[in-house]
Parts: sequence; structure tokens; C-alpha cells
Amino acid sequence: MMKTTQKRLSLLLATALLGCCAFSSAQDAKPEDEVVATVDGTKIMLSEVQEMARTRFGMQLQAMPEEQRAMMMQQAQQMVLGDMISRTLLMNAAAEKKITASDEEVTERLEDLKKRLPPGVALEDYVKSAGMTVEKITSQIKEDVKVGKLLDEVTDSVAKPSDEEVKSFFDENEDQFKQGESVQASHILISTKGISDEAEVAKKKEMIEGLKKEIDGGEGKSFEELAKEHSACPSGKSGGDLGPFTRGQMVPEFDAAAFTQKVGEVSDPVKTQFGYHLIKVTNKTEAKAPNFDEIKDQLAERLEAQAKGKAVDTFIAGLRDSAKIEMSSDKQEG
Repeated sequence: MMKTTQKRLSLLLATALLGCCAFSSAQDAKPEDEVVATVDGTKIMLSEVQEMARTRFGMQLQAMPEEQRAMMMQQAQQMVLGDMISRTLLMNAAAEKKITASDEEVTERLEDLKKRLPPGVALEDYVKSAGMTVEKITSQIKEDVKVGKLLDEVTDSVAKPSDEEVKSFFDENEDQFKQGESVQASHILISTKGISDEAEVAKKKEMIEGLKKEIDGGEGKSFEELAKEHSACPSGKSGGDLGPFTRGQMVPEFDAAAFTQKVGEVSDPVKTQFGYHLIKVTNKTEAKAPNFDEIKDQLAERLEAQAKGKAVDTFIAGLRDSAKIEMSSDKQEG
């Protein structure tokens, strides 16, 4: 079974195959490609860094203004390059120790990957759409199994925290574990965004008041049906459901209404910067003080994972100190 240390380093090892590119070799690089780093003779290519940065941070980058994107892409590539150097060091260390991966271990990881694919999607089709091959993914998994075994050796001597250590950490950080009051609510939003004409705003208010009367009358459509038809919020597609939220997550006017309503009630129209809302509270959870006995096992696992993480960081730092790492200057743009 994959241990906590391996899971913690899934990004570092680039093993999140549903969305991360495989770590390709320098031999696969295009002729015009550039070497951005060499780690004990192993080359890391510019195309590899760029592809992984786009894959890992592409959605965040697309959401940024264009003038920020180039700078953030460069920062993302620097972060990825650091991870790829660490991965190369670990792969080389595993090879030096002659750590192997059996066919059974690789097959088990492949089967796990298949289970995480969308229903009805074959692995071959998925990797083809990502510009990869099953052979590359299989090779990637084989390397990851080897590195995972290496990390297990590195962290094998890390002791589990004692009951006294766990309790001491809990006492010192009790506020972290408090569960605040939360509410689950749905809403209907009639947007006034971009409207400055008072007459138009008044029409929006009349619309929300009309929906409120229809709901109170109980003879028309349900709150959820009206949300699907009229709400300007994307949540309207699911009947207005916003899910659970704690105090301070919503704008003040919305927050105040939601946390003072009874479950099942529909509010009078509430005006916020977004427009007019009708709010229906569907569930409430009272604030809860932390109970040590309920979370001590989870807390012990967390402390053990942190200790293993530090052991891995120290190990990688040692590999860096003894490795020959050559960096090309300023070749991570693009």
C-alpha cells in the first residue's frame, strides 16, 4: 500500500497522471529544444518544464490578466524546475540502490489509475487526448514505484508520535480545531450588476418581491424551480444551493440574514452589491468545541506525516549538496 510519504510527494514526483505530463527523457526532446538544467549528467529540457507548468498551473494562469500571465508563468516554471531537479535526484538515488519495481506493482498502479478515469473513458483514449501514450505512463509509474520505495526507506526510522506528544500539540493549538457555526442555504439572485438607472433597479426589486409572494403563496412553483428559472447565480442550475458556509464567507448583508433565519424559512429580499436575494436556509450546524478523543488518531497521522516530510526534505537536501547540478541561465521563458 502507498505510504503517507509517497502521497505527500505526489506533485513532486509528478505522479498525478490524471492531468500531469509524464517526465520525458532528453532523447524525446525536439531538436530545437534547450537544456535548462543538468543533474549528474541527466538533462532536463525546456519543453518538459513548460509543459508541466502549463499542465499544473494552466487554469490559474488563464484566469489572470494578460499583463500578469507572463511573469506568473515564469515563476511557475521555476517552481516546476525545482521539483524536476528533486525528482531526478531521487530517481538517480533509487537507481544507485538498485531498487526495482515488479510488473505486479506497476499493474496495480495502472488499475488504480483506470478507476479514477471518468466513467466510460478508456485509458488509451484518455492518454491519447493528452498527447501521451500508455507506454510513457507505464514507464512513469515504474519510476514512481522505485522512488516511492526509496522514500519508504528514508522515512522508515521516523518514530510515531507518542500519546503525550499528540496531546501536547493539541493543547498548544486547540483553536485550530474548533468548528465554527455553519449554515447551508440556497438563494435566488436577481442581479443589478452594471445597472445605474434607478428605474431599472426598481424593476429588479419588484421582480424579487413577486417571487417572494409566489413562494409564500405556496400554490406556484417551488423555491428550487424558481431559482432554476430566474437566478443569475450559477447555483441556480442546482436550485440555488450554495452548500455549507461559515460566518464571514459571504458578504455582510447575506451573512446576517442567513445566520439569523430559521431552517426552512425564506427571507424577505436582501440587497447586496450583487443585487437582490431570496435566501432559504436548509440546515444549520452549531459551533462545536474540539474533542481530543475524536481527532487524536487523525492528529497523530498528521504529526507523523510532518516528521516524515522533514526527513524527506533533509534527504533531498543531502542529495543536492553532493550532486553536480548545472543550470542554464534564463531559459525558462515561454
